Amino acid sequence: MRNGFTTGLIVGGMIGASVSMMMSSDMMKGRNRRKMMKTGRNLVRKTSHLIGDVVDLFH
Repeated sequence: MRNGFTTGLIVGGMIGASVSMMMSSDMMKGRNRRKMMKTGRNLVRKTSHLIGDVVDLFH
């Protein structure tokens, strides 16, 4: 339960920040938006692995 909650909290926060940045249209244009989405996916993947490792250390 704790592992899923922590992961969900962090990933949800990152998704919320990304969506709010994408909604501001003056900041994001086509190419930048695609680049940020690709970077965000990679970041989520790396973060989820890192969180899993940290939780395993304390478990």
